[in-house]
Amino acid sequence: MLSLLEETNGKKVAQAVLEGNLKSVLKSRGTHNVGFPAVNVDVDLYSEGYGELWVAFGGVSKDAAIPRYWNAYGVYEPHQSTQSITVEINIALTSNSAQVAGFFAKDNETGDIFLMHSGKIGGGRSGIGKSAFLVWSKAKLVEVSAGDRQFRSGIAVGKISDPDLAGRIWTFVQGVFRFKEQAASGALSTDAFKQQVEEFERYSKEFSGKKRGSHGGRFEYLTYHGDIVQKLYDEKTLRLAKGEKVCNSNLIDLFVKRNGVLSEVYEVKTGVGRQMLYTAIGQLLTHATNGRDDVAKVLVLPSEEEIPADIGRAISHLGISIRRFRLKGVGPNRTVELA
Repeated sequence: MLSLLEETNGKKVAQAVLEGNLKSVLKSRGTHNVGFPAVNVDVDLYSEGYGELWVAFGGVSKDAAIPRYWNAYGVYEPHQSTQSITVEINIALTSNSAQVAGFFAKDNETGDIFLMHSGKIGGGRSGIGKSAFLVWSKAKLVEVSAGDRQFRSGIAVGKISDPDLAGRIWTFVQGVFRFKEQAASGALSTDAFKQQVEEFERYSKEFSGKKRGSHGGRFEYLTYHGDIVQKLYDEKTLRLAKGEKVCNSNLIDLFVKRNGVLSEVYEVKTGVGRQMLYTAIGQLLTHATNGRDDVAKVLVLPSEEEIPADIGRAISHLGISIRRFRLKGVGPNRTVELA
């Protein structure tokens, strides 16, 4: 499972790895003015080029109420006098306050460190917030142990030592950018979307305080969970029959309703550890009872990992179908492919 990186020295090392990784793959663009309309600063900026990810690091903001590493990201527009910040993934330095959206988490099995974001998206506009972003983006919140049976949840943006870290951050930044555009245009003000957000928040409240964490399993594909769900969503949307609607919730990765009744349910797992598969089977069977008798139950797993024989027999016996995914390409060109 993942554990919150709490010690100041550990955060210092992780921040250095994060900065070193990004500076090694992105080109220095000199000093730029970056910020929001009301507040901006001059900082060194790194980017691959026009219309691509830019990153900037401001060191420790000691004047903030909660001292933090300032990490800003946006879409590079070299002809603009000020580069607009799309999202900050700041890291609290001496505390682990949830008021700071970014944090580091460690995989207890491998020692890998992940850059995390709580999903709390600001912007000062109507319709922009954590619940709306999570519903719109279909991002997966991962539980992170914070000690003494406490947990913090967040989106796994990327592994800080991954050669494709810039690509993973770029995927996240693009998602936030498009979400804010949609909110600003009024596209998220529909009754249907508001209902999805209300359902999401109801699920969240129902299951708050019941955190147990995820034991065992692998996190190799953790940061690609959202990409996989999006691939499924795009595929299903292109093939919708009359009366069908594709949705997701806090509990279900993806599901299809036909004339308002659940007809398909999907669960994406990024490994085939026994505990992970036991959980997936239980989730699919439980959620399927909310629909028709013939609800299609689909478990989506990595293509190169073999399912234990006894669990495979149980999956078949229970009428659960298997879809496979794989990661194709390397570095910033790495994509998810469904079989």
